[in-house]
Amino acid sequence: MSDKEKLKTAIRGKLLFPFIAVLLLLLSACGAETNKEPLHVDSTVSVFGTTARFSAEGKNAEKAVAECEERLKLISNELNVKNKEGCIAKLNDSAGSGEWTKLSPEAWHILSVSQKYSELTDGAWDITIRPLSSLWRRSFKNDTLPSEDDIKAAQEKVGSEKLELREEDKSARLTVQGMGLDLGGVIKGYALDECRRIYEKHKVKGLIDLGTSSIAAVGEKKDGEPFRIALRHPRKEPPEFLGVLPLKNAVLSTSGDYEHFIIKDGIRYHHILDTRTGMPVQNGLSSVSIRISADEKDAGLLSDILSTAVFVMGKEKALLLLPSLPVKAEASFTDDKGAVSGELGKHIENIK
Repeated sequence: MSDKEKLKTAIRGKLLFPFIAVLLLLLSACGAETNKEPLHVDSTVSVFGTTARFSAEGKNAEKAVAECEERLKLISNELNVKNKEGCIAKLNDSAGSGEWTKLSPEAWHILSVSQKYSELTDGAWDITIRPLSSLWRRSFKNDTLPSEDDIKAAQEKVGSEKLELREEDKSARLTVQGMGLDLGGVIKGYALDECRRIYEKHKVKGLIDLGTSSIAAVGEKKDGEPFRIALRHPRKEPPEFLGVLPLKNAVLSTSGDYEHFIIKDGIRYHHILDTRTGMPVQNGLSSVSIRISADEKDAGLLSDILSTAVFVMGKEKALLLLPSLPVKAEASFTDDKGAVSGELGKHIENIK
């Protein structure tokens, strides 16, 4: 080899060595990125008049939580009765006119499932409750009780049979003027299902908490143990925990008489209403919790519906109903003294 060729070979070697070194560093960095611990993200956002909390574990945790927050805002906007451009507001405004209102996919699904469970629960669940719920909300605000005449007038505008759904074009109408839908009892459960699907799509595990009354455990904790959910005692003030419920790959919804209420002559008048009487439910229960496996497509929506329906029905009727439903739902019943019973109640730990 000539001196000139030796020089060229040496130069190529000097240029090639840094390139190989950089390449090895890049490959090493990629390996480190692949093998690093899953990302943990905690986030909160205000929506549905409450605080939604997300805890997510996984490589795509940030992306999943951001997508959930955006989805919640879209659901809230579309299904908000105050949004005059939304289909629910349009449906309420056209009540009694005979006109059909085209529904969004979200609204159609919620109303279809609601109507099915109105029938299954013999009216204990009724999404047309708005005339009554609005009447009682005004009473709570003014610290008064509505008159019997006002209650009867509101009752005449309530009833799932007065809500008609048309399958062919996914539209609906309310047949009596002054009727209205109240999605307050289901919107968080529906949103919970949407967020669960986002977590699953991104292969993320964690907790989704929409205001403590609707909670989903997507998978389990990092160590394989279930998440532990503290349940509120229905009577102790300031609020204390009743006990702790393990939650793994499941959804939990709770309905209680301690959120919105007034007390008159020693009687607690709260926001969980029986449309058949027009009055707050008085059956000895103070809270009901429903747990449904996350393997159920509509676990969040159904747990929300059933926690209300079971509260309205009372323990004895609910225990007859639950085994007959097309979804497996476990229930716990807490009375106004804090005593807990029911199949789900057996799993509550450290009961005070």
